[in-house]
Amino acid sequence: MSIDAILQQTFGFPAFREHQRDLIDGVLAGRDVFGVMPTGGGKSLCYQLPAIAQEGCAIVVSPLIALMKDQVDAAKANGIRAACANSAVSDADRYEATKAYREGQLDLLYLAPERLAMAGVLDRLRACPSGKPAFFAIDEAHCISEWGHDFRPDYLGLQRLREAFPDIPIAAFTATATSKVAQDIETRLRLRDPIRVRASFDRANLFYDVRTKTKWKEQLVGFVRERQGQSGIIYRATRKATEDTAALLMANGIDARCYHAGMDPQERARTQEAFIRDDAPIIVATIAFGMGIDKADVRFVVHGDLPKNVESYYQETGRAGRDGEPSYCLLLFGTGDVIKQKRMLEGILDADERHRTLSLLKEMERFAATPSCRRRALLRYFGEDYGKENCGSCDYCTGEFRAVDATREAQMVLSAMARTNERFGAVHVCDIVSGANTAKIRQFGHDQLKTFGVGKDKPKTHWRRLLDALVVGGIVRIDDSDSFAIPKLTPEAWEVLRGKRSFERQEDTRSEPGRKQRGATLTDGDPPHDAGLFAHLRETRKALADAEEVPPYVILTDRSLRLLAAHLPSTLPELEPIHGIGQHRLQRYGQPFLDAIAAYRKDHPELTPTADPPSPRMETAVPIADVLSSTILETESLLSEGLSLEEIASRRNLKSGTIRKHIARLIEDGRDIDWKRFVDADTEAVLRPLFAKHGPASLTPIVQEAQGRAMYDHAEILRAVLLREAEDSVTFGPES
Repeated sequence: MSIDAILQQTFGFPAFREHQRDLIDGVLAGRDVFGVMPTGGGKSLCYQLPAIAQEGCAIVVSPLIALMKDQVDAAKANGIRAACANSAVSDADRYEATKAYREGQLDLLYLAPERLAMAGVLDRLRACPSGKPAFFAIDEAHCISEWGHDFRPDYLGLQRLREAFPDIPIAAFTATATSKVAQDIETRLRLRDPIRVRASFDRANLFYDVRTKTKWKEQLVGFVRERQGQSGIIYRATRKATEDTAALLMANGIDARCYHAGMDPQERARTQEAFIRDDAPIIVATIAFGMGIDKADVRFVVHGDLPKNVESYYQETGRAGRDGEPSYCLLLFGTGDVIKQKRMLEGILDADERHRTLSLLKEMERFAATPSCRRRALLRYFGEDYGKENCGSCDYCTGEFRAVDATREAQMVLSAMARTNERFGAVHVCDIVSGANTAKIRQFGHDQLKTFGVGKDKPKTHWRRLLDALVVGGIVRIDDSDSFAIPKLTPEAWEVLRGKRSFERQEDTRSEPGRKQRGATLTDGDPPHDAGLFAHLRETRKALADAEEVPPYVILTDRSLRLLAAHLPSTLPELEPIHGIGQHRLQRYGQPFLDAIAAYRKDHPELTPTADPPSPRMETAVPIADVLSSTILETESLLSEGLSLEEIASRRNLKSGTIRKHIARLIEDGRDIDWKRFVDADTEAVLRPLFAKHGPASLTPIVQEAQGRAMYDHAEILRAVLLREAEDSVTFGPES
């Protein structure tokens, strides 16, 4: 059978995507191949189809054990003989997989790299009718490179494959690799004159949106509410943040579950299974923990914190829209994210590794902080020229920003920095310009400066955004050598101050929180469909998936369901041309879907194959519910009655220190708390310089140096104030 016939009958696709045939032909000709293809670009087909087309069993190496079962289920749904042998499956299932391999009853066998590294495993791969695997497919090949963003030491063992099987083709695939990483992959796997395919990294169906973190809870809840019924992933930087964010969404009527490495393994597996099977639409996960989610119909990915590098960001956003449908990628970008990431990375002991990771973070920071075409910036990072002036699918290119002359305003901010000898942080500089009456301003006499209050007609957030723009434009640099990032003047800044240079900034015109989703709701070329029938077909798909204990997308993709809802087929032959329906799916699932369409049309006799699509749902402003423990909320209620800290502690029979912790938590959460009732001006004046010196991580050195002028309780509350100030401020961009 020809590979074109296999493509149509097994996978249900009428034609290959760009580059797929080159890689498949290479494997079938016994050549090494190396494919750098974006997520959703059809990499799996490049090793699944050759595994069917030739004798023997292909060995697929993947680091994502949790993903293997889904990959096997998807292959079986296409009639491919597949199995996996890893630590996550039972001994009985591992035995059956090994037995099937020995007897030549498999097309694909999925193995984790650590299993291949076990003693004797490579020798046991000879125990099959052909005496050797058909070929090796190395998925996520970037994991073998120490220059990659997700290096896995277990992958280094794959260097033995060439020595153990010198005549067996090796097919390497990755979705993210700079030219340097790609060369490292070829060297380490000892690929011999491979057929190289470097597909475009452009994911045309993804809309990229970067927003300044202001009131992030309202931003996030509003964004998710606009996408009711859609599957989405929300990434947060810490385990606690995933739990708090999931609780926030649940408190606002949004079904969401958290997922991180600290959870019980069984609970984590149940959560992932619920998400994949559409029982839980939203999953909140840590960025650091690789989820390995293989779900084709993820409609949005949100980053609530800054990723560590551009490769991670690209790969994580790439989990949206793997079915080729329009999908949304939102990044919320705040000052505290950069500072936290740098502090974590500075704990790396190896100097070279620390420098490398900090450099990668700087690139990510530059991407997020610089208003420009997001798509062009991403592709440039991977060495690809986009070639268009306007991508039409990011916040910048769809007109969310406008250029404005800000020379005079820049001179105000730069003058405040110069008159304070560049010794103070961004918050204080903006306080001077906006005329804030703070204890720190009074302490240093900065209310007597000529620049004090020159910008009082605009809110402090305006000046913070302007200072951010100055950093992005290379006019101001950030000295982050100590705990607090300090803005410094550059030679270019002095030119602006003296009127020898103008300054223009990009102004974000958006109102927050939330906006209606941009972009099309249908894949280009797909006809409109009836929304009710589409929902009915999703229910049918869900019932079939539950019965077979597989994810719904394994049965049919959303695109296939939309085409069914548009064309309204009534016979099996009419189903056959539908995208994604191969012979195996046609025979196995065709009749249930035809029955579902017929039942729906019986109740809706007016339905025709050219039905108009439903009108888009308009966004509505709905207040969000907060998520704090009941005991903290009770303290807040008593504070609102004007009770003192001691009175609250007495009434609740709690220690004063506990109530102070509640107050600190309320402040961090952005509640309107008059914290000056608990930290007087003199104590604040003592503590602020000490926080600037020692940072907020530990209160002990601060209280010790205060020498009795401030206690731990005062320091804890003021630390919450400082952290809140940092979160409310605009993120500073990278150094020029």
